[in-house]
Amino acid sequence: MKRNLPLLFCLFLLFTTQYAYPQLVVSFPTERAVFQRNNANEADVYIGGYITQYFQKVEARLTPRVAGEGQALPSDGSWITIDDQLSAGQFLGSVKIKGGWYQLEVRGVNGTTPSAAATVSRVGVGEVFVVAGQSNSTGGDSNPNGPGASHDQVNSVNFQNFDPSTLTIAPYSNVQLPCPEFVHLDANVKTAPFGNYAWCWGSFGDKIYEKFHVPVMIFNGGWSSTGIDNWKQSTDPNGVTTSAFGYTFPAGLPFGHLRLALNNYIAQLGIRAVLWHQGETDNFLEQPGDNTYNRYLSSLWDVVNASRNYSGKPNLAWVVARASRFTVNGLSRVSGNVVNAQNELINNDGLYPNVFQGPETDPYYNIEYRQDEIHFRGDGVTPSPDGHIYSGLIYLAGFWADKITTDFLNQSSPYSATPPPSVSAVYASGGTQITFTGPSLPGGFEYNWLSADNCNQVQSTAQQWTIGTGLYKLKVVDANRNTVFSPMLNVPGSALPVTWQSFVARVGVTGRVNLDWSTASEVNASYFEVQRSLDSRNFSTIKTVSAIGNSKIISAYHYEDEYLPKGIYYYRLKEVDADGQSELTRIVSIRVDGTETAKIYPNPATDVVTVESAHALNRITVFTSAGKLVRSIQTTEKTLQLDIADLPKGLYVVSVDGRELKIVK
Repeated sequence: MKRNLPLLFCLFLLFTTQYAYPQLVVSFPTERAVFQRNNANEADVYIGGYITQYFQKVEARLTPRVAGEGQALPSDGSWITIDDQLSAGQFLGSVKIKGGWYQLEVRGVNGTTPSAAATVSRVGVGEVFVVAGQSNSTGGDSNPNGPGASHDQVNSVNFQNFDPSTLTIAPYSNVQLPCPEFVHLDANVKTAPFGNYAWCWGSFGDKIYEKFHVPVMIFNGGWSSTGIDNWKQSTDPNGVTTSAFGYTFPAGLPFGHLRLALNNYIAQLGIRAVLWHQGETDNFLEQPGDNTYNRYLSSLWDVVNASRNYSGKPNLAWVVARASRFTVNGLSRVSGNVVNAQNELINNDGLYPNVFQGPETDPYYNIEYRQDEIHFRGDGVTPSPDGHIYSGLIYLAGFWADKITTDFLNQSSPYSATPPPSVSAVYASGGTQITFTGPSLPGGFEYNWLSADNCNQVQSTAQQWTIGTGLYKLKVVDANRNTVFSPMLNVPGSALPVTWQSFVARVGVTGRVNLDWSTASEVNASYFEVQRSLDSRNFSTIKTVSAIGNSKIISAYHYEDEYLPKGIYYYRLKEVDADGQSELTRIVSIRVDGTETAKIYPNPATDVVTVESAHALNRITVFTSAGKLVRSIQTTEKTLQLDIADLPKGLYVVSVDGRELKIVK
């Protein structure tokens, strides 16, 4: 039997590790999320999740992962409260963070006792970009890939709207994006929603990080071989367009991929700019005497406006490359009309605002940059078939990074992330279900209640939803199709017995300590123990107050403590539910200054009155309103029953050791 003990112990550890239930879960932000900073190098970052045992408040702190990059919050390494009004076990709050790459820690606090901290290892405030255009923006067409990012701070989402089992691409209206999972931008990451792999953007992200020392998030909606007409015609979600090379795109594409990025990932994270690299196909299509300049200028401006209108971001910055080089009839050529149209958009801010200068790529077309005088190639590491190592994609990344300057950042208008929807929660009758209520929203918005692991299968579209055990989230979609998610919403199946609303202590007009507390909801609560301490560590129960038991509305309670000598006193409440389980509130302190008045009751009086004081009563005298002495008593007690049955009706002055009180009989 002894030989089996190590095996049994290991099995016990395995079981308890897999099934241990955390006290607190952080579900927003998720690992590697990067939120767009404003031009003051800040962003409001929301922190949300749920608790599985009672906590009076939830606190957080953020620590830079790289010394000197970012600013710790709080700056002294302590903790900041993000939510002290928890709703049926759910929490949500926000903090303002400087640009940087952080470790986030979140903990619950009950009284003075904190829980173990839950950690999100990587959360960023930095720069977010969406790429669009044709093959030099997205790769593909069997063009060899570039490197993944070497810095940990460069990120994306690994998803592509392509089903390898059927070799099909879903039309815009049928695309179902999975719940976003942010990843490091490795070489083979698909850079959602349609990027083929890292291409030049892993290296670009490295260069942006090295320049500004903030993390980077990159999405890619480009599509190889697309002309400007394909982009314009597909701004209609049902529009169908055919490329110059005979391919008919699924309805609403290629533009739909850009829109998907803007309405989904960008709504949740914010954005600095769209990076546009396109024009080669329009050079291929150009014929002598045609109207390429006006057609390209007008169509690209329509695409820019469509991106702004569909996302609700009227000042969305676009950075436009001057790109047109293509091989036509065996000769490499450029199009002055395409490049001039691109320059017109960039340089005429009066007519075309918020369009900025991207790289000029046409001059770089020899074998050092491109393998076929069209497509950039070379990751700077891998030998090509001719035995040479080329770095064309590293150069292309540098061309783009050179245009993301401090002046550009100051002149462009970044868009912040849309805050996650704030969901209120109360336990339903019986305590095994929770009623969630979404925020009040303008017309055109949609409520989509989901299970936590499926961001597309809608279970309810009402503002209010009552549901049993499980993990859920709310997806809010606005009139532009911008989509944001709440943190996970937890229904544990057995409710926390009490959701606390408030607990305060104060000295009343009589000199006694008044304790007032309220609950937002109660499930099978039995009673409250009022506990008092002189040192905040050793508590004794001084009163038991019955709980209402089951309630979905605010319930208020009051207790008045006895007269106390001068000093500081500490109070807390212990809630005990019907099955004997209990939880403690935070500790509140109150100072008693020793100048409390005595108390006499009832008033008006009849035959007997009670006189009380925090100290010995000593000498008690009773006078009529005319000043005639009618009683005189000496006592060392703090409480005395005083018989006044023989006194006629009228006003009397009772002096308690020099403190005067008036009563009416």
